[in-house]
Amino acid sequence: MKPILSAVLLASLATVFSFPAHAEKVRCSAIRDSAMCVAEPSCWYDAANNKGCLDGPRPEENACAVHGSESTCNTSSLGCTWSAAGECVTKTE
Repeated sequence: MKPILSAVLLASLATVFSFPAHAEKVRCSAIRDSAMCVAEPSCWYDAANNKGCLDGPRPEENACAVHGSESTCNTSSLGCTWSAAGECVTKTE
């Protein structure tokens, strides 16, 4: 009886210790909570497009591009200006 228990214990330990401790990589798409998503350094939360938690670094965006009208874009507190191409861009001084 003891050899069988020893074999089962040894097999269990071998299974547990054969997997590296860092094998549990965070799957950002599995995170449903925005706060938990932002807390993970390898994830970012896309609330604007309603896509949820995504892998990788947050893409660089022009914050002024969301302003669709010239009157909103030219508000001095935003740091944006209306371009000749008809779009709102970041003011360069």
